[in-house]
Amino acid sequence: MTRSVLTAKVLAALKAVPPFQFLPESRLEPLAAEVSLEYFPKNTVILTAGSKASEALFMVQKGGVKLTLPAETGEDIIFDIRSEGEIFGLLSILGGDVARFNVIAIEDTLCYSIPWAQVRGLITEHAEFAAYLLRTSVTRYMDLALGEMRARTRLIGEGERLLYSLAVGDVACREALVCSGSTNVQVAARQMMAAGATCVFVVGSDEKAVGVVTDKDLADRIVARGLALDTPVTEIMNSPVVSVEGGERVFQVLLTMLAHDIHHVLVTEAGLPRKVVTHHDLMLLQGKSPLSVARNIEQQTTLDGLAAAQKGTVDLIPLLMREGARASHITRVMAEINDRVMVKILELAQSEIGSPPAPFCWVTLGSEGRREQTFKTDQDNALILADDASPAAQDYFARLATFAQEALAQCGYPICLGGFMASNPRWRMSLAAWINEFRQWVNDPVERGVQNALIFFDMRPVAGDFALFEELRARNHELVEKAGFFKSMLAHVSINHKPPLGFFRTFVVEHSGEHKNELDLKLFGTWPIVGVARLFALDAGVDQTNTVDRLNAVAALEYEDRALLNDLGQAFEFLTLLRLEQQVKQMASGEPLSNYISPGELSNLHKGLLKEAFQTIVRAQAAVERRFKSAVWAQMR
Repeated sequence: MTRSVLTAKVLAALKAVPPFQFLPESRLEPLAAEVSLEYFPKNTVILTAGSKASEALFMVQKGGVKLTLPAETGEDIIFDIRSEGEIFGLLSILGGDVARFNVIAIEDTLCYSIPWAQVRGLITEHAEFAAYLLRTSVTRYMDLALGEMRARTRLIGEGERLLYSLAVGDVACREALVCSGSTNVQVAARQMMAAGATCVFVVGSDEKAVGVVTDKDLADRIVARGLALDTPVTEIMNSPVVSVEGGERVFQVLLTMLAHDIHHVLVTEAGLPRKVVTHHDLMLLQGKSPLSVARNIEQQTTLDGLAAAQKGTVDLIPLLMREGARASHITRVMAEINDRVMVKILELAQSEIGSPPAPFCWVTLGSEGRREQTFKTDQDNALILADDASPAAQDYFARLATFAQEALAQCGYPICLGGFMASNPRWRMSLAAWINEFRQWVNDPVERGVQNALIFFDMRPVAGDFALFEELRARNHELVEKAGFFKSMLAHVSINHKPPLGFFRTFVVEHSGEHKNELDLKLFGTWPIVGVARLFALDAGVDQTNTVDRLNAVAALEYEDRALLNDLGQAFEFLTLLRLEQQVKQMASGEPLSNYISPGELSNLHKGLLKEAFQTIVRAQAAVERRFKSAVWAQMR
């Protein structure tokens, strides 16, 4: 049977927008035949709140509508704007009694009208279709969106996909070898040899593991030190034991191994030892392991070798994107490896200029401080020195910082143009000087000082004496707790970049220049979320620096609406992964890496999710204004 021109156009339109694009063509064709095209002149009231429910679901073909409710003042409150490719009337037909909103054409508008009987059938028959319609937050169809991204980034094979899809219990094939605390090292060694094991777990009276002894421990602590063979295993064991339950994903174990710098992880069942997973097990799943990159970095003894080893980290991002890895997981892996590069550089520096003459703590700032670095970014670091550091010590740390700056540059980390580096004396101070610096920022806030605070409140220790950092953080808690004016200023600076959405929920893009028809996903997407999360965390007394961790911690304290914080976290994950996908494509084509993306090149699904993400940021920024806006802020604006 020949399709009518209208049916053919309807079919093409449905194929291009969610949730209809998820339906098989065999279901779309009969649906298209039932759809009619309706015209509504500007200002036409299509649905009236409180009146009879709609008998159809509408999809805007051209034009736009607004959803409103009357206010007591007599003016309508605009709840939303729906433009081309978007639907309205769902709440009305689901309720079945009355319309929930006034729906008014804001210009001459054409809509496809889809009969309720057809929509009801689709909801019953297709779970994906129903889920898309019924879930209204940014989390809706996130998995499908990310799956579509990963499908376009098929850069690794089946082995790597297993890393993200399998539970660790499915991968760990060796039974965990256990012994009691009274077992001596000779007996334990014989047990390990007989079982072909590389470690044995020491269990207590409750049968839970209290320590682990590896083959390396036997060599380092018994043979090298000449200890007696009847030494109890409790004398040489490592404690506490790092363990995971068997249902955890293998990728979580990978992060655990990186974070703790270990080769063995105990797999438990209800807390009791069952199996053991090793670095070698994960290597069998992967063509290139983040663990192998980290180990390679740690084995280097020269700066040239370290720079060569560090190049392997770039290949990890597309690998990790392929299946199951959330954006926050990817950036954590990169942060772990970057930390190892930094620690190795400091080791090389000390081998050249000598041991440090006073305690110090090397800290990282900005995106690396938040563990949110994507591909390589500028150096952002600082040094906290003990208060009793002598002038000679000051000279030593100046040389240490200069060595580190040059070594980081050789390893591919560009020098910070803003000078936020430990090689700058401005950011290499004693603990007392740092405390005074933060006190000035907080007690006498000016916009430049607040801008600096944005970077330094993301500070995280990487090497040296972490107690110096902990003391600084504790003092900062006391400073910020009652610093209402500072937090108001911080709020003003944190949300001055508004999401690029126009009145009709269209994207506001660059109109000229190198990035014409593009928008900056970092400046207008992830950065506003970082600012909101930082501000809420500081106000709530939360220690975490990672954005997702901050949002989760704040939600646990019931500080702010949990639904908003959850949506904000999901939006951050989506926007970060979108940035990563764009940069992977740019790298593959030899283009300079940037944070710009063209909305016109996105699928309708991704456009919808991007709009939802930006709308979530708008809601979050409104929450910041409600909580922190002051009269001074109003004057500044």
